[in-house]
Amino acid sequence: MSIRPHEEPVVGNLLLAQLPVHERNAIQRGSETHEYSAGETLITAKAHSDFVFFPINGVVSVIRSVRPGQSIELALVGSEGMVGLDAFIEVKVQLDDAVVQSGGCFYRMPGEELRRQMHRASALQRCLFRFANAFMDQVAQNAVCYRFHSVESRLARWLLMVDDRRHVSEMHESPSIGTALGVDEATVSAALEQLATAKGIRFRRHVVTIVDREGLELHACECYDTLRDSCRA
Repeated sequence: MSIRPHEEPVVGNLLLAQLPVHERNAIQRGSETHEYSAGETLITAKAHSDFVFFPINGVVSVIRSVRPGQSIELALVGSEGMVGLDAFIEVKVQLDDAVVQSGGCFYRMPGEELRRQMHRASALQRCLFRFANAFMDQVAQNAVCYRFHSVESRLARWLLMVDDRRHVSEMHESPSIGTALGVDEATVSAALEQLATAKGIRFRRHVVTIVDREGLELHACECYDTLRDSCRA
């Protein structure tokens, strides 16, 4: 993790971009810009979270562990939202890890400062409640997706969702894909090969590149459109 001055405008986060100028300025004064790498943990399960995070160009996986070695991704969060809803709703201990899926810049704010600003910023309250609703929609839709859709269609959906949030069509294959889909690495590799055969992606040396978004969307389950519309609402 590194810290740097505010080189990018706070509107780099789409949730904050909806706020009036005076509320955005207050957020900026109360936060710092941090850069995190893939794999870093922002929030640890079953521990109090002192900070909330507004992604600018990074992507975070919210992960629930059942037992050591068994975990599954509940949701992805990018520049459309915030990481640390437990601080927002004043839950003392949350159950999930928040792990950086794709490195980038984030605004980090103390949870206490966020709550202080919420008490006097009505637009911030409305935006956070809307995002909390979209986040819960994603968790619920993912549960349906895991139950009813094939690994291949779920993988296509997940790749598109990451691509939407990081705006770069190349990513490294990693164990996090297996966590996202709730399957082992061999199953992930087989699904990647299927999508590569269908020409939606290129898969070489553990690097996945989206080469045909329209084609990949045809392979994705309907959950992709549902979740995309939920984020835009």
